[in-house]
This record gives sequence, structure tokens and C-alpha cells, in this order.
Amino acid sequence: MSSLIPPSSPAPHPEQAAGVDPLRLDTEQIEALAVPEVIRAALRHSSERRVTAIDRTEESLWAQVEDEPSGEKLELEIVVRADGSLGSLCGCQGAGPDDTEFAAPCVHAIAALFAYTQGQGEAGKLADAAQEARAERIAKARSEVRVQPLSKSAGQTGRGLWSAHSIQSSTHFPARYRVHIRSLERRANHCTCPDFATNQLGTCKHIEAVLHRIRKRPGYDTLKALPLARPYVHLDWECDHPPVLRLHRAAGIASDLEALLDDHFDAGGEFQRRVPDDFLRFAETVRERDDLDLGDDALTHARRLAEDAARAVRAAEIRERIDAGGGHLPGIRARLHPYQVEGVAFLAGRGRALLADDMGLGKTLQAIAAAYWMRQHDGVEQVLVVCPASLKLQWAREIEKFTGLQAQVVQGPLETRGVQYRHPSPFHVVNYELVMRDLPVINDTLRPDLLILDEAQRIKNWRTKIASAVKRVGSRYAFVLTGTPLENRLEDLYSLLQVIDPRVLGPLWRYLVDFHITDDRGKVLGYRNLSELRRRLRPVMLRRDRSLVRDQLPERIVQRIDVPMSGIQGGIHDAALKAAGQLAQIMRRRPLTPSEQNRMLAALQQARMACDAAGLVDKETEESPKLDELETLLDELCRSAGLKAVVFSQWERMTEMAEQRVRRLGLGSVRLHGGVPTQKRGALMDRFREDDAVQVFLSTDAGGVGLNLQNAAVLINLDIPWNPAVLDQRIARVHRLGQTQKVQAILLVAPGSYEERVLGLVEGKRHLFDNVVDPEATEEVVSVSRRLAEILASDLAAMEGLRRDAAAAGDAPMPEPDPGAVAETPETIPPGSEPQIEVAAAGAADASGPVAMELETAATGQPDRDAAVRDCIVAMQREFGARIERILGQRGHADGGIHAGLVLVLDSVDEQDDRAVAGLSGDTPVALIDRRTLTSLHRLGAASPLAGAEQVYAPAEAAPVRPAIHPLARKATENLAAARLLLQQGSAGPALDLLLGALLAAAALRTGRSEAPTPQQAGVWIYGEALPAGLIDPADAAVLMQSLALAQAGDSVPETLLGGMLSAAETFIQASLPDPGAERITDP
Repeated sequence: MSSLIPPSSPAPHPEQAAGVDPLRLDTEQIEALAVPEVIRAALRHSSERRVTAIDRTEESLWAQVEDEPSGEKLELEIVVRADGSLGSLCGCQGAGPDDTEFAAPCVHAIAALFAYTQGQGEAGKLADAAQEARAERIAKARSEVRVQPLSKSAGQTGRGLWSAHSIQSSTHFPARYRVHIRSLERRANHCTCPDFATNQLGTCKHIEAVLHRIRKRPGYDTLKALPLARPYVHLDWECDHPPVLRLHRAAGIASDLEALLDDHFDAGGEFQRRVPDDFLRFAETVRERDDLDLGDDALTHARRLAEDAARAVRAAEIRERIDAGGGHLPGIRARLHPYQVEGVAFLAGRGRALLADDMGLGKTLQAIAAAYWMRQHDGVEQVLVVCPASLKLQWAREIEKFTGLQAQVVQGPLETRGVQYRHPSPFHVVNYELVMRDLPVINDTLRPDLLILDEAQRIKNWRTKIASAVKRVGSRYAFVLTGTPLENRLEDLYSLLQVIDPRVLGPLWRYLVDFHITDDRGKVLGYRNLSELRRRLRPVMLRRDRSLVRDQLPERIVQRIDVPMSGIQGGIHDAALKAAGQLAQIMRRRPLTPSEQNRMLAALQQARMACDAAGLVDKETEESPKLDELETLLDELCRSAGLKAVVFSQWERMTEMAEQRVRRLGLGSVRLHGGVPTQKRGALMDRFREDDAVQVFLSTDAGGVGLNLQNAAVLINLDIPWNPAVLDQRIARVHRLGQTQKVQAILLVAPGSYEERVLGLVEGKRHLFDNVVDPEATEEVVSVSRRLAEILASDLAAMEGLRRDAAAAGDAPMPEPDPGAVAETPETIPPGSEPQIEVAAAGAADASGPVAMELETAATGQPDRDAAVRDCIVAMQREFGARIERILGQRGHADGGIHAGLVLVLDSVDEQDDRAVAGLSGDTPVALIDRRTLTSLHRLGAASPLAGAEQVYAPAEAAPVRPAIHPLARKATENLAAARLLLQQGSAGPALDLLLGALLAAAALRTGRSEAPTPQQAGVWIYGEALPAGLIDPADAAVLMQSLALAQAGDSVPETLLGGMLSAAETFIQASLPDPGAERITDP
């Protein structure tokens, strides 16, 4: 990386006077530090929260940054040189703890500067949420936005039109926006970005970036004092009761304009007539005048109010016309139930609405009927249906069934899809992933009038590329369909309402303040003002549950069967859970880095998989108590009673193992999972419905969304999904309208396991769901169930207490798992042995080891004091374990003993560590410092207060191991194992990042490199070095480039490609590894 860095850093800006922090840089100053590739990489490090710690002293800025390609945590220091340029000392530049030669800032140093400029390193937050939201945009403006003037006046006075765009877009779709600067002092400016339109702040990061640029101009005070060239009207958010349509007057205006303005605005500038009617008439009157600036924000606000009023009248009229049909809608080939007529009227009347009916109540039929009615009466010509890939053909069949119209299913390569979008069919059906790829074609060619989102919980996370793409589809009307508008958190609902009308819930910062209960650190403890939330949702959301059709549904029985795990399962489960627990403890002190998040996710998925079958993890063990129980149930219910059964598991491999048991019973079956091509799924369902010999339908959650399987009477859940909505959806596949048999839903649960805890937490989430979406709910406040990470951390703390008690009683200390080892592949575990996570330096070293030897050389003839020091050191070892860098002893002047005090050096220090040391030290004084402070003190040489200190303890060196795998080989195998787990979970984005890291490590190992190239360097290295030199062949290059492309696509990659990529990666990595008989190393 350092080869890309210019030889020197720019001097601070001339206006950087005394009192201005020279390390808080704006966009131009940061961009001048390095070439664009490095700047983008640094911004990525910062935005992904890889800057894990920041500290500002008078002389320098210290930071800890996780390197993106390697995951290594690097410490660095940034200083301002005498000439004003910046210098950095970073581990990536080969700097050691005693180095004092500062180089030009590297990518990690620039990432730290980004984070520092944006305020990540400051302790305290602004109390007022609006002020904090504005401060966030101001911080981003300084480091993320580029601006340039568009109009002559903007170039001269700052006021006028500007262009602005982000270096890294938060919407995943980079765009340029127009900024209109009217005032240099008030929040009266305008931007065309989506954030400005909805944030209720009167500013955005683009406006703040322009203002920052203007403030840097020489003579800014003179520019600020210039009088207004013409009056302007804008939407004011700074007043007591916002928003207000407000006029700012200018001197010297025409007399007729002055009279017109006086007639409509009071002395304070507030519009004093009726809004929106009179304001829209006023706007029409002044439309052709160039001596008044009528702001787009004011005009848009008035038009939306007029649309809202018209929509309310329109909804009542449409409701009357549809109700008049008595359940029959012309052109719809189905008789609607009364509640379905209500749903059709609600959707068609509102135009943009959320239908949140319970599963099985016919949301699809209601949406089709409403779309057809609007096609006949409202000029809707083109309807775009967006749904999961597994439901595209089902939607097309039901559109034809209920309306007689043909629907165009969009699929295949880009060229084919382009032709399909131009097909004249009134309905086009596409899956969510294609919206992201085809957004320009959808908006420019298809131009849908109505957008229907089915299973809309797919966009609950507004940060994803798919959610961003869906929200950018331009359509006048939108139907959002989901039986689970809220799955895990109240924020899930926010993303769905953004599609319908962002004004309903307001900007995110206000939504969080209005409806969330948080502690001092911002942690969500519960939700409040739920009656107000229900009031806001009522006009745009309709929710009915199964009680409406209870008399039309048969009985449903839910039964839990406990199935204990085997010894092998328990070993895998416990080891993975301990590793996840340690990462959860880290999370209590600070946010996890991306690599730590991936490792924790992989560990939790490993624990969940172990609850089902050890073979899901180790790929060898065939026994599974759950599959034994499944075999017993199917024998009784299917072979003996002749019923049909649906079997669900989250893991495709589990359904494959279950299929083998089904065949052993002689039962016919079909198996559906995400890898089954869309065009073949309908045939599988038809076989299960129509062939009496096919009695078992096996499916994953990914493949089973939206299935109608009413001909089955038994549902067996092999595992418990984390999300209550997924569990409800599984059951609703069978227990829905059209079911005539009693339904038996069976949950197989591993008692005393992570899975059982998940089942308990599911109920807390369902309580939140009921009190938000149920129109009859009365609760005003709902508490939040504890997060799983907190439970794991609490459990581990309890285990730690037991370990200390055992150590105090003289028992051997309990080993602690290494959170860095959670990605170890289970395939390396000898069959039949109990798997365990690699053990870190085990905390409580024996007192007769190095500590006792050091104390013996320092004995003073005062055994009580020596024993106190020894006991203190042992206690610190037990408390801090592998975190200890070293312990130093400070000798007393009287007798030379080290009882004068100890200095404990840890990897990092926080308040919790201070409290722990205070409780351990007893009569021995102990000073606590971190590694960085120790390094800084060493630079003082003989003047250091530690100059006379002696090392009394250092962690023991790791025992030598037999022939070890190269670190690159270890990284490749660990990343591959973790990627495999995450792919089975359906977490494609993190899995593809890990897979790319594994492949690049294996490629570096194969070609003799000491370290893997970064993803940014990979393409140049492959085609500029490795391939021309014959280090890899074209087939290897193709595998690496495919992985690079898929990692950039993230969660939108089709499952068929994921499977092929995983297989190719396994082959590539296996061929790159050294002798497979070499023993796995225990330390990287």
C-alpha cells in the first residue's frame, strides 16, 4: 500500500488558526494525502467501523484499525510535523514498538482521520436528537462530499446553484444532486437528494459541504453580509411548530410584488392563508416571475397536502363502488370474502398502502383484484410485481387464473430480460435481486404505474443494496404485501413505510426518539408511544388475523418434542457457543469489527447446526437423534395413517439427510431448496398435490416462501428459526384457507441448547409484533427481550466465576476458548473425539512457574511482602489471562524488593479493567497501562518513570509444534469453513467476502507470496504478474476473478452461482495447500 502514497502530506489550510484542530481535515485535505484508490479504501475502513479505538493527545492521534484483507488489528500514531505535514507510524509500514520514524500516512492512518473527523473518537453525544442528526451530516460533509458551483452567482457570492455528490454513496446508487444556496446563515437552502426531502432538518450533508466550501473562501464575512438579491419562499424547519411556509424579504423589490407578498405573508414571513389551496393559487400567480424564488421544497409540501386530501375523498368513493358489487368484481374470476373486498378497496383507494394480513388470508388475490380494478378505472397500464424467485411462476399462474391476463415472468440473461421488459403484457413479474441489476431498464423502459412488493420483509433492512434499489423504482402507486411487517425490531417497519410514504414515520432520527427507550449509551431497552405509532399506521396499513376466518379453518395443534443431542453434537455445540460468548463479551465493551461479526455469526450457526445433526458440521457423523425421531413420526403418520407431511429445515444439507431416511421408509417425496431452478419448482408442488404416492414434502425456508400446501395435514420443524415470522410462515404453508383436515405442527427441539433459548426469545419478539400491528392492541410500552449476545456474555461471565472459584479452591483452571478460532473447520477433528475450540493462553498460570522464579531473585527476606506480590500477580493472571502483555516490577529504595509496586500492561484498557485491578491489588500498589502507553514511555529513555522497572512476568511462549500449516494456509481453510457455514445460513454477503479472502490467501501460498493481495490489488496482480509469469493458469485466474465479482455483488448473487463458487473454491484451496498430513498450527 505504501507505494501508492505520495511522499508528503499537505500543509493545513491557511485559515487553520490557533484553536483549530490540525487533525480534523476536510474532504480536499484528506484527498490530498493519497491517490484515489487509497482514499476509497480508507473511507471503506472507516464506514465499516474497522477503526476500533481512537485517542487524541496534545501531540498526536492514536488509533487501532482492523486491516481489511487480513483482519489484523494495527496500532498507529499520527503527528503534525514542524512543517505542517502529517506523519504516521503504523504496523503495516513495518513499524516496531520503539520506532520513531514517521512516514507518510498509510490507508489505516487515513481511515483513522476519516473516523476522527466524523467524531467516532469523541466520548459524549449531543443530547438533542435533531442537533445530533445535523452534527452527523456536518461531519459527513467535511469528509465524504465533493461540490462545485453550477451558476455564476454561486461562483461569485456562494449563493446560487451547486452540484454535489458523495465519494461513497450510502444508497449504493451514486448520484449527483443540485444544491440551491439561498442563505449562508439560516437553514433555508434546498437539495434534490432523498435525505433532504424527508429528514425534517432543513439541511443535508450536500448542503453542509457547500457551506463548508464557501466558509473557506477568503473574505467569507463580506460574502455573508451581502444583501439578498431577491426574496425567497421556503419550507422552514427551524420554527417552533414546523414545518411553516416562510418568506424571507429582500430590499428594493417591485411594488406589485411587495403588495402581493404582504397580502399572503405576515410580518414574520409566515404564510397566513389556507394551505394548501391558497398557497397553490399564490404559486400559480407568481410562477412566471423571476424576481421571486419560490422554493421547490415549499411547492412540493403544498402539493403533497393537496394529494393527501384528494386521496381521502377518493378512497371513500372507491370503497363505495367496490362494496356495491357485493363480493363480485367485474373481470375477477373469484368470489371475494367480505374482508377481502375491504382489502381491495383499501389498496385501490389509498394507492400506496401496506397490506399486512396474516398468512393464508389471500393477500395475493386482494392485490391482483385491486390492480385489475385500477387498470380498469385509474389508468394503470403497467404493473410490476416484485417477489422472491421461488414465487414468480406462482404469481404468473394466479394472475392468469383470476384475471385471464398473461403475465411476463422476467428471467434469464441480461439480453433476454431486456426483451421481456418490452413485452406488452400488463403484468411483469421479477424477483428482488433482478431489481437491483435492472433498475435503469425498469425505470426507463418498463415505467411501471403500480409496484407490488410481495413478501416485502425482504427489504426490512434499509441499508442493503436490494432495499435501496426497490425504493428507487419510480411508480405512482405501490402495494406492499407482507404477513410480517415487523420481524425482529421496530426498525423493520420503518423500511417498509419508506416505500409507501416516508412522511408517515418521519426521518429515522425522529422515529428513534419518538418510539424507542434507550440507555445512556444508546442501547434500545424497549419501545414506547405505541398508541401514537398505531395511529400513524392506521391510514396506510391494514392488518387482519385468522380470527376472521376461524370458522373456515380446521383445528391446529402445535406440539413440542424434546430430542436430546448426542455426545458429539453436544461437544460441537458447546465449543461453538463458548467462542461466540467470548466475542459477545467483547461486544459489551465496543462494537465488533466486520471480521469479528463474521466469526461470531459463523460460531452461532455452527451451534445451531449441531442441534440438528453433527454431520452438518463435521460432514462425517451419520447419526442424528432428530432424524431418528423424524423417521418414527413419518412411519406413524404417513405409512400407518396415510397422511401427507411437510418437513422444514433451515439447512439444505439437513433436508438431504432427511430425504435419505424418507426413502429408507419407502415413502415417496420431493425436496425443494434454494438451488432448485425457478421453472422446476411448480412441478415439484404439483407432484406433491396430485400424486398420492408422494407423501413427504421436504423444504428449506429459502425454498418454501409463499408455498400453498393445504393438502398436507402434518408439519414437522426439524429446527427452530430465530425469527418468529419464519416459524409462523412454515405453519401457514399448511394451515390456511382451503385446508380441510386437522393440522398437526411438530417442533423438534434440542433441550438445554442454544436452540431452546432461541425458542424462548421468539415469544418476546412476537409480543412486540402484536402490540404494533394489531389494531386492537392497547399496550403503550413494550420492553425488548435480551439480545442473544447479551445472554451468551452473561453465561460466560457465570462460567468465569465458577472457574475462579475452582482456582481459588486449588483446582486446575478452566480453559477459555479463543474467539479468533471460531472459524476452525470441523473437518480437522478426528472422528469420534469430542471437538474443542483451540485454547488461548489459559489465564491462571501456575505460581511455581515464571512468576515464582522472578520473585525468588528479588526476595527481600520479608516473606509476607513477597507472598503478597506473588498473590497479586497470580490474581491478575487469573483475571486477565491472555490479555496480559507483561507485568513490570518497581523496586523499593530501602531494600531493593519489588514490593514498591507493579505495572500491569494490557492489550487495551477501559474503566472495567481499572475497577478489576482495584479489587485485586490488595496491599501491593498496581499501575495499569496499555501497550501504546508503554511504547510511548520507552521513547523517553532514561527519563521514563519505568526506566528502573524489571519484567517479572511475560506470557509463556507457545509450545513448539510439529510441521505446521503456513499462516496463509490456515487463513484459507478457516475462511473457507466459515464461508461454508454462512452460505448454509443464507448470509451470502459475508460468506462471499470470506470466500474471496480464502482464495486470495491460497493463491498467495501457491505463488510463494508472503501475504495475500488485497481485493483492490487482486485484478492487477492476477493479470499483471501471476498469469504472465506462469504462477497460475487461466482456469485459476477465472476462479479468482469470479470470486472477486461475486463478492462485490454481495447478497444479490443467485444460489446456483453460490454453490458453484463454493465448489470451485474448495478445489482451488485444496490444490494450494501443502502436505495434508502436516499438523494444524495453534497460533497464527
